Amino acid sequence: MNSFEERFAYSLHFDEAKSDEDRLKKCIDQLFEKSLIIDDTRSTNNALLFLSLASRAKSRGDYDEAVNFYTKGLQEVFPYCELSAILYSNRAKALGCLQMYEESLIDIDRAIEISPNTELTKHFKDTKKWIEDHAPVRPQIKTISTGNILSLLHNENKDIPGMSYAVRLVHSTKYGVNFEATKPIGSGDVILIEKSQVTSIIQTDVDVARMCYYCLRDYRALLPCERCNSALYCSKECRAKAYEEYHRFQCNSKNFPDDVQFVIILLMKITENGEKLAEAIKYCEKLDTMNADSMQEFCTIRDNLGDNLKSVLNLSISMKKNDKRNAKNILKSAYIASFLRSQTNYMRGYNDILSIAKLLFRLFYIFHAYAFMRHTSLDCRSGVYDLYPVLSLVHHSCCANTVYSIYKNGVIAVRAAKDMKPGEQITFNFLRTNFVNLAIEFVPRQVILKEHKRILCDCSTCELSRCPERDRILRTSDRN
Repeated sequence: MNSFEERFAYSLHFDEAKSDEDRLKKCIDQLFEKSLIIDDTRSTNNALLFLSLASRAKSRGDYDEAVNFYTKGLQEVFPYCELSAILYSNRAKALGCLQMYEESLIDIDRAIEISPNTELTKHFKDTKKWIEDHAPVRPQIKTISTGNILSLLHNENKDIPGMSYAVRLVHSTKYGVNFEATKPIGSGDVILIEKSQVTSIIQTDVDVARMCYYCLRDYRALLPCERCNSALYCSKECRAKAYEEYHRFQCNSKNFPDDVQFVIILLMKITENGEKLAEAIKYCEKLDTMNADSMQEFCTIRDNLGDNLKSVLNLSISMKKNDKRNAKNILKSAYIASFLRSQTNYMRGYNDILSIAKLLFRLFYIFHAYAFMRHTSLDCRSGVYDLYPVLSLVHHSCCANTVYSIYKNGVIAVRAAKDMKPGEQITFNFLRTNFVNLAIEFVPRQVILKEHKRILCDCSTCELSRCPERDRILRTSDRN
């Protein structure tokens, strides 16, 4: 977040008398006076530095670190140049030393493909022969089976896409919209199967970049985007699919933080790359005029649930208007709206930038209140954000009566963790509560959940009655 604010932010003081819309207008007006051109920060000198660091790592036998430095170097060079071919070749040799022969051969073939002269080509072919000689057999792509997803208990609920017929959506004055069992549910029974509406990789330093940004495949021979060099992919096919679906609208945004990247992908998803932009804006206007009573009924209509534009935007119904803590989201919403207009063709002649900023404002709220973070490696060094609209309506408890498994393409299967009786409320643990991230993730998220009555948990962790960090964050959030 610091790099984003340092580079693009300006002073936007909160005015109690102004509404969110007025502050968005002010933000947009000031952005008109600023250049939104993002400089290309790639540097041959940096690439040579990483090449040197990789060579040192190889000399001491640390091939894993060498691969990381070669990847960093590839992110600093322009594609199809001599230096990029050398980096691919050297990374191929390091991968071969790690006995990752399939990825090693893919890298050396990339080097041969873009080799600028016959001398280098001969050297690359010699490297390829070395790799083939050391590979015990012709490598096959490794796949990890996560097993088959079990079927839903009692089939699908006709009113709730993906939810078991043994569960219903109800509303109460005390807890708002929530789910409860209508039939006996046994431990291990699957009660919800839902595909992630959007998946966005959590950006880390490339020294732990081990997955494709599109298919999330565990991979080391990563291929940078040809335009921004920031996004990394396992193949040209994944790179092309990502660019067509959403990356072309975020290709110049590699300095943006995780929430901005997530919101851009979510915007492309629900508007189908701009085709449904007018529909999304019109729907936001409808949400602005709804009262509390109509909202309660609105959330339980099947057409407003599941994998669609309405199901996502409905998650913003609980957003408080004119909340001073929204200042940063106002800045980002106005900036990204201006960015999309000036540096992409997303708007396709649509000139109401304020309406788009208001739509983005809702999407930022949805990210902070509902994005589900999960690890994608055993060492917890990489992860992604997912959005599950139906699951997001389930109430939180650290002592939840459900557990979950993640399958291919971000499909989540929620199972009962214990036997449940009819009338028992369904709960889900949205928080990771280990000691390391308690203060940086759990406590701020707890504040959001409590505000919107989605926490039903009275365990000692949720109460945090003796946690000074919680009090500090609550005081800070009130001041902001």
